[in-house]
Amino acid sequence: MERRDFLKLAGAAGLASLAPPVLAETIAARTIPGTSERLPVIGLGNSNAFRRGDVEASMAVIERLMQFGGRYIDCGGDARFVAAEAASRLEFDNVLLGAYFDLSSPDVVRDEVARLAGEDGSMTLMNCFTDQVNEHWDVMRGFKEDGLTKFIGTARHTSEYYDTMIGLMKTGTLDVLQVNYSMLEPEAAERVLPTALDEGVAVMINRPFINGRYFGVVSGKALPEWASEFDCESWAQFSLKFILSHPAVSCVLTETENPKHAIDNLRAGLGRLPDEKTRQRMREHLLSLA
Repeated sequence: MERRDFLKLAGAAGLASLAPPVLAETIAARTIPGTSERLPVIGLGNSNAFRRGDVEASMAVIERLMQFGGRYIDCGGDARFVAAEAASRLEFDNVLLGAYFDLSSPDVVRDEVARLAGEDGSMTLMNCFTDQVNEHWDVMRGFKEDGLTKFIGTARHTSEYYDTMIGLMKTGTLDVLQVNYSMLEPEAAERVLPTALDEGVAVMINRPFINGRYFGVVSGKALPEWASEFDCESWAQFSLKFILSHPAVSCVLTETENPKHAIDNLRAGLGRLPDEKTRQRMREHLLSLA
């Protein structure tokens, strides 16, 4: 099922136009603990447009991020340079860029950071995959101490890494954690997210749609009328608003190369969020569909 079908079900016909929206407000932002840096709650993940090197398509989706007041882009491999070029062409001066590096070659990393860095000569967020943490975390800390990056983080999307994530957060040296969490993958809420709250670690969420599996569950189903109680207009926003309503979450990463879908995702950062009672109702409703 194509996502455009779900937008129709959600009453999101107004998203059909690619014309840049004129916004009275921008998406919410949350402070990275221990800093003054404000992180808008919806970010861009590693879009197919970035991965295939399509700068024009990358500019189209990044432009939507800009229009809604978003700032964060997260990507790896050569996609890092594509996203950075697209942001540069758009004169997106306050972009927050998170990227992944092969930490076994520190000199190469320094060269790559020089290609990606902003005017202050540093990255925003340097990420390390959690299975590389034990071998390379001291290298990451060194890069931060040297001013090559403002923040250091770790990222993975399966529960086998949760114990390592929790241990790293308790060292007090981790700024940002990226982990999977959603109504269909709620396990991180048991220990990982509470630890992040306790330790003052910002949390970015990946896999909000579980690589499309979420849309397979809601295929052909009408959005419940009570979703309007928390300003939810689509099934995509139903998932994103559930995630954002968790107190530990700083930002949700969405991957799309379709500007219409980007608008739909970004609108989840506007308006009300569900309370705890509604969160439970949302999950029960989704599980009943599954």
